[in-house]
Amino acid sequence: MSSPETVRVQRELADQGYVADAAISMSLHLARSLRKPLLVEGPAGVG
Repeated sequence: MSSPETVRVQRELADQGYVADAAISMSLHLARSLRKPLLVEGPAGVG
């Protein structure tokens, strides 16, 4: 289930050319709301 906040985050990302699913959008929304960093992992230079 998508909340209005996660839909807004998905729209903001799409405006910049990024595609994000509901889980990524929720994580970004919570990180911004809580003013905490979002730690991600993966190969350098990929994302």
